[in-house]
Amino acid sequence: MTQVQTANFKRIIETKRRELVIAIHSQTAGLAVGESEHDPIDQMQSMSLREAHATRLGQLSQTLAEVDQALHAVADGSYGLCMDCDEPISLRRLEIIPWASYCVRCQERLERAALLLKAA
Repeated sequence: MTQVQTANFKRIIETKRRELVIAIHSQTAGLAVGESEHDPIDQMQSMSLREAHATRLGQLSQTLAEVDQALHAVADGSYGLCMDCDEPISLRRLEIIPWASYCVRCQERLERAALLLKAA
């Protein structure tokens, strides 16, 4: 990967990081408990909505961690290399997910292993 390509990916990743931080702040605001919810149905709806915000917050936080990891890799010169096999991640994959830490083969293996753990 060229320095120009790496710099372009870095800009994209930094933009994604800013978007994630804004989204996380927004989701965090949705976790606030309202004081005026005296009706049990309103309380249940509010709990359901807070649960959805918490789930989304978890997803956003995971992506933010991956983005931060990619920015660290750019800084230390390892960006674009699979964290598992150390082979280059395809440019096509990085164009789709610029913060990808694993090549397709290793990512699929990790996802299969996670599914097996869930099934057990």
